[in-house]
Amino acid sequence: PNLNMITWIIKELNITKDCHVLEIGSGRGGYIMGIAERTGCSFVGVDILPHFVEEANGRAKKRGLDKQGVFVEGSYQTLATNEKCKQHFTHILSIASLYYAHKDIDACLSNIAQVANKDSKILVWDFNRIKKEYANFERHMKTKSLVSQSEMIESLIKNNLRVNKMEDLTSRMTPCLKILRDAALEDDPTSEINTFPFVYNSFLEGEVVHPVWTISKA
Repeated sequence: PNLNMITWIIKELNITKDCHVLEIGSGRGGYIMGIAERTGCSFVGVDILPHFVEEANGRAKKRGLDKQGVFVEGSYQTLATNEKCKQHFTHILSIASLYYAHKDIDACLSNIAQVANKDSKILVWDFNRIKKEYANFERHMKTKSLVSQSEMIESLIKNNLRVNKMEDLTSRMTPCLKILRDAALEDDPTSEINTFPFVYNSFLEGEVVHPVWTISKA
């Protein structure tokens, strides 16, 4: 995980030891465990892939975080019926995962709204399309359903969610991605595995942007 992003999230959302955080699309747990280690907060991580959930719980135990939180199977579309998500969460995080489910964006945001409380702080770190065609991004990320920022806002409003702040990280991320892209290409110029060349090119060619949305219930 990006350690600078972990620090930024903690500061931006004022996460403390008294907070209870839900991360949707938690993967192997790097972000939420980094946040929990630094703040002492409790947490629930949800991911659709069983082997990620198993690995994340194993890593949490090794790092002494299993008393603070747990990782469970689930998806954006099933949050409202997931027993582990029926809790009072002070914060809800979606870090670079919602774009995989953009084809069901209304259902995803509806479920987020249902598990959020009136005072929950919601952060979505996402990708949005600028152009209708985004070949570089699609080539690696295997998604053909990216929504635009205006479509995202429309869906948020439809689901009784309010945008408090939107920060576009594209210009800040591009130099970092160039370094990572060059290193990846030097290591293996023919690699189809590494994401960095494809995302970097999609930024350069104006296909997509990389916003962070800070949201709450309307």
